[in-house]
Order: sequence, then structure tokens, then C-alpha cells
Amino acid sequence: MYLHVNTICYRSYSLSVFPCKNRTLFSHSFPNINKVSITASLPNVAPSGTASQSTTLSDSARAWNAIDGKSDPVYYHGSCTHTAHDQSDPWWRLLLPGIYRITAVSVTNRDELAERINNAEIRIGNSAENNGNNNPRCAVIPSIPAAQTATFQCGGMEGRFVNVYLPGAAKVLTLCEVEVYGAASLPNVAPSGTASQSTTLSDSARAWKAIDGNSDPVYYHGSCTHTAHDQSDPWWRLLLPGIYRITAVSVTNRDELAERINNAEIRIGNSAENNGNNNPRCAVIPSIPAAQTATFQCGGMEGRFVNVYLPGAAKVLTLCEVEVYGGTTSNLSSLKLLKSLSR
Repeated sequence: MYLHVNTICYRSYSLSVFPCKNRTLFSHSFPNINKVSITASLPNVAPSGTASQSTTLSDSARAWNAIDGKSDPVYYHGSCTHTAHDQSDPWWRLLLPGIYRITAVSVTNRDELAERINNAEIRIGNSAENNGNNNPRCAVIPSIPAAQTATFQCGGMEGRFVNVYLPGAAKVLTLCEVEVYGAASLPNVAPSGTASQSTTLSDSARAWKAIDGNSDPVYYHGSCTHTAHDQSDPWWRLLLPGIYRITAVSVTNRDELAERINNAEIRIGNSAENNGNNNPRCAVIPSIPAAQTATFQCGGMEGRFVNVYLPGAAKVLTLCEVEVYGGTTSNLSSLKLLKSLSR
């Protein structure tokens, strides 16, 4: 059955009823079940993301099982995740393809050992610190009955990371499905621009590789930029087709030599002086873990140039993807109006 308790909506897999969406829920096979109306929900964006987890028990329990579209709660059917036994602070993480406003997260529990999920936390945000587990908390999962799904309301929290984090020693985290309902906050406008960089190591490392839509962090797969070796003050620049208000910039680091990105600066503005590197600074990148993506908030800075600038002698700048979230002034005004009307 479905139960709606505060912000949690439970559904039973065994009854084969509809998920929590904008419709009345009932099962033709069980006419005695009461109909329950659920508030409208945005699409499940989880399948568009990339899943990972702290550890993996076996090949049949990989992180992506939680976003495979199958909410089968029987663990031995092979559609659930499972971390290693007795791990401290296990976690599961979804990296979305952009920054999303998340309205709700649904979690399907396994059919046995259901108590293992108790007190897990759903965290949403843009920070990769502590594998995303330090991001703001949407909800604590007190418990989910065996083989059922619970939906937690997140009120439009923004982020590209959605984590299920289980704090404590000697824990096991198993998820049979995770659905994330939301929509992109603002589009990634980087592909509409033109990329350039101070120098280019080879044809396979050109500036446009950072806005090709492929965030593969393995440099030798050919989707990352690379300046010449030992250059002073290398830079990468995006020229947008107009003046944009930038809310955030995401940078994907390479899988090796990750420390090369340390202390790079993100600069945004309209001046072409010093190749755009004199524009106001949005953020300093202290570091980004190997093969990870970090998102930096820019608070609506205006400009048509977005630079990643690495000051210093004998430096190398490599970027495997740069995403720039924002819009023109008119687009942002429309978005604010839309948000105010939806409250």
C-alpha cells in the first residue's frame, strides 16, 4: 500500500502499484486498497547521472544497479547495490550531468535485513568534499519497511551530487532503487561558446575538448585539454555568445597528476585584457580529487569570458570538462518569476 506520513510516501513493490507521481494511486489487482492522491512530481533524473559507492561487495551489487529502472527489492535477483560488510560510513553517490533543483528522492529498500538502512542520510549539493557526504542534508531515513519505497521531499535543494550516506561503524548500505525527481536549475551554456587556451600540447588536447560534453577523466582517451609543459601562467578561456549571469562553474579533473589543478582561478567578466585573466575572480580551486568534478558557486557574476587561470611558473593546465551554468538577464528574470509562481 501507500502511506503518506509527513514528507515520506511508502509504496510496496509486492502490490505492483504506481510510483509517487502526479496521479491517483491504486492497483486494479487489489480493489480494497484505498486511493491516495500524491502531489505532482518532476521527472526522475537519476538515470541521466553516474553512480558510485564507497565499496562494492560483488559484481552483481554495483552502484549503477540503484538507477537501472528496476525497483525489485529481492537482493538475490541482482538489481540492488551492496557495499562491503562492516564498513565505516558507507555511501552511495549520484553525479548528475548538471546542477539540478531536487524536489524529492525515493529509496527502495531490500526485502531482507531492512533495518540496515536505518538512519541513512540523503545529502544534496555541489561539493565533492568527503565524496559529497558533507553537502546539506535533505532528510534522515528513520527506517523503510522491507521491500518498500519511501519518498522524501527535498524542497528544491540544488546540487549535482545526491548521496545516501550511512554514518557509523560496521555498517552495510544496500539500495534497490534510487529515484531523484527534479529539473535543471539553469542550463550548461558552455557548449554555446568558443574555447581557446594559452598553448596546446597536441591535436588531441585542444581547448574545445573541455566543452565537448564528454567528462571522461582519462587523459589518454582524448577528451581533455592540455597546455604545453612548464608554461608560466597557463590559461583556458571560454568566450560566450553574449553577456551571461553565471551562477556556477563545474570543473572535471584528470585521473592522473590531479595536483596540477591546485590553486587555479576561475575568472568571469567582460574584459579581454590579459586574455581575460584580469577579470573578477569567482573562486580559487584549492584542489580537485583525481577523476572528480567540483562545482564552484559564482553568485550571478556577469560576463562573456569565463577563464580558468593557473598563475605561476612551470605549470601545466589540463581540464577534462568545464560546465558553465547561467543565462542571459532575460532568461534569469523568467526563471525567478517561474520559481515565485510555483511557491
